[in-house]
Amino acid sequence: MRAVATALAALITALPCSAEDATGARAEQLYKNFLDKAQSLEIMPDEGEQPLQLVKTPLFRFATEGTVFGSVFVWHDADQRLALVGTIGSLPIRGTDMQFVELHLLKAAPIEPLTFPGFPTKRWQPDVKGLQPAPLPNAPPVAANARLRLTQMRSLARQFDAAMIHDGQTNNLRLLPQPLYRYNDPTQQRDGALFAYVWDNGTDPELLLRIETIEEDGRTTWHYQPIRFTWRQLKLEHRGEQVWQIEEFLERNAPLQQTPYITGLTERVPSAPDTVDVIGQ
Repeated sequence: MRAVATALAALITALPCSAEDATGARAEQLYKNFLDKAQSLEIMPDEGEQPLQLVKTPLFRFATEGTVFGSVFVWHDADQRLALVGTIGSLPIRGTDMQFVELHLLKAAPIEPLTFPGFPTKRWQPDVKGLQPAPLPNAPPVAANARLRLTQMRSLARQFDAAMIHDGQTNNLRLLPQPLYRYNDPTQQRDGALFAYVWDNGTDPELLLRIETIEEDGRTTWHYQPIRFTWRQLKLEHRGEQVWQIEEFLERNAPLQQTPYITGLTERVPSAPDTVDVIGQ
């Protein structure tokens, strides 16, 4: 995710108050705009009458170097199961905050195509192949107690090592110790969490790891699902063995997007009151 920011030059917008107060006030306005944008997205299952339901409280909000901001949200399906995760954020380009959208479909069920404004305009019709979580090898039996299952999930997440590769350089990613998200009203047959791997100089996720219980043929076992959250190349290892790799997302600006992950700039964020653009002076 941070790659969106580092790919573009940032210039400072000056406010007629202290830098600390300005940053805080502007950040709060941006976070409100992010929620408004998330609420405006109508994500419809290909078969069904109800759109995916946004959880209005973000999983968390981040600010990188005081210039790049974002809120991470999840959407549920009609059965309150996790269906989609995404970030709405902003970064400065020539003194103007530009919004970006980053979404990843999680549920292996088609959705109706979405069209996003931007540079260029994109139509998103994600392919759902490969979205099914994979069995976690040599995982312990699923605990009956919810608190113990959370301990198990944290332990299972620590068995994975993630890396991001760009321009020939490998960046080992750091696992945040607490999950970003825990399933509502968990049971032994229906429990899970989202864990985040971040770059060493930020807290915005580059890769998410979903760990959950799945019941099949009367037996409940642990499964995992890697979730791309950057256009850069990613690798994931489990106990020293590579179990997943995804190449750099070179087609991220194509007008038609058919991967489960989409990212890109969308539109200009409205200016804050009393904001003075240094470039315009």
